[in-house]
Amino acid sequence: MILSGFFRLLPVAALATTPALFSGCSRGTTQADAAAAQGILVVGNKVEPATLDPQLTTSVEEQNVERALFEGLVAPNPRTLAPEPALAEHWTMSEDGCTYAFHLREGLKWSDGTAITSADVLFSWRRLLAPEMASANAVLLSAVKGADAFNAGKAGFDAVGLAAPNSRTILVTLERRTPWFLSILTHPALAVLPRKSIEASGGAFERSNGWTRAPGLLSSGPFMMEAWESGRRIELKANPDYWDAATVRLKGLRFLPIESITVEDTAFQGGQLHVTDTVPVGRIAFLKRQKNPALRVDPYLGVYYYALNTSHPPLDNPDVRRALSLAIDRRAIAVNLLGGAQRPARSFVPAVEGYLPCEELGCNADEARRLLSQAGYPSGAGFPKLELLYNTSENHRLIAEAVQAMWKEVLGIDVDLRNEDFKSYLGSRQKGDFDILRASWIADYPSAFSFLDLLLSGGGNNFARWANPEFDRLVEEAKNAQSPEESAALARKAEALLLAESPVIAIYHYNTTRQIHPGVRGWEPNPMDWHPWKYVFVDPPQTPSK
Repeated sequence: MILSGFFRLLPVAALATTPALFSGCSRGTTQADAAAAQGILVVGNKVEPATLDPQLTTSVEEQNVERALFEGLVAPNPRTLAPEPALAEHWTMSEDGCTYAFHLREGLKWSDGTAITSADVLFSWRRLLAPEMASANAVLLSAVKGADAFNAGKAGFDAVGLAAPNSRTILVTLERRTPWFLSILTHPALAVLPRKSIEASGGAFERSNGWTRAPGLLSSGPFMMEAWESGRRIELKANPDYWDAATVRLKGLRFLPIESITVEDTAFQGGQLHVTDTVPVGRIAFLKRQKNPALRVDPYLGVYYYALNTSHPPLDNPDVRRALSLAIDRRAIAVNLLGGAQRPARSFVPAVEGYLPCEELGCNADEARRLLSQAGYPSGAGFPKLELLYNTSENHRLIAEAVQAMWKEVLGIDVDLRNEDFKSYLGSRQKGDFDILRASWIADYPSAFSFLDLLLSGGGNNFARWANPEFDRLVEEAKNAQSPEESAALARKAEALLLAESPVIAIYHYNTTRQIHPGVRGWEPNPMDWHPWKYVFVDPPQTPSK
């Protein structure tokens, strides 16, 4: 396909600075240096969290903060992501792989010095599964016996395979052997949460409970809340009652919500940040040519995609959805538009250990036009105007404009673009108030099922509202397969069906691109982009010799 001029990168406009980023330092001393001298790491975190309740959030930015505040039974190794003991000192597994016994460390404490017990674990997991919570993260416990039935309101909690025979032991019974179960437990939604803080702010199982913003928030993790100024900063301090406080090198963490990528870049260049969330598209090639050591590009187990609302005609027609997918030149977006920083998607599921995805996606303008004509819209005639919703980001806007132009050029259809701030975007997404939605998914655990589960019928993260019983059956059979090879083969069949139906359009598979101050230590690259904060620290600035 001939590429039009919409792939030229525009010059960065003059940037307005804000007091939250660019004030308060004496001449010659940057905010990052001043923070480092106090043992504080300053992190660009893109958006203002809607909440820090791990059981309700699904965004990476919210989970970045939650991982500092709350911890679960196991935690990921910073290099390999292998599950390691956390609040649980050790565990045993039955020979059939269906029963686990977790044993809590002796003397575990909340940040107010009170004891953490197995009852806190049961409360936290019951709350995650409670039907009234309607948590999209409840699917993480689907492998537990009776969990789905309880979550659906079809059984009581007594039927769930969770028990606490004493104050330091948790027994978990699974429906089936699940080799990745321990990896699932590293997710923030499975962290142990403070019942005392939750009940002090409202009903324990009320979604509207604003407990994470209330004073005196208790933590089970390496850090605790010090201040949360909406739109400006989240300030955390080291938790002295954390079981592994001796390992924590930082005195504090400061998260700044900076939605504008160019403002964030200016903040980093001006010495206001230690770590950025991302890098402006136009800067990546420049930084590469410079061989700038601050630039970090690492593989990331995630997919950037568009969800098509299958409850909105004509997106209920698979031919229309497939035409929209085939009209997109993913390589042009990943290479020409994004400077080669991302990998064009040939599948929905990225390559992950033990799974070779179906690489069937591509650009085929002739087939796209044929399918649209077959659906009753030859050359786009009579096709209703659709709307593509994306949250605020220069990169999201550039990609949306490129796709908009491709659909016009190849199919002759008009699609309007709609931009909303992150909080409004989340509300529109939850209500289904969109035709086409910019979305992304980063694996909750390193398995193809973390991606395939997104499209199960009725799933909380199934933004396309697509339902296909055959897909559901194949995914379930893959999970129950007797061998890894059989499981992977069934999962590939499920993905092939997903690609043929196209309720979602994968655009690219992620690399992380960010800038990191050379004084930051303990930041290990890994495909999940998880960086346990207790291992991260920043060198204090060196005093110039006289």
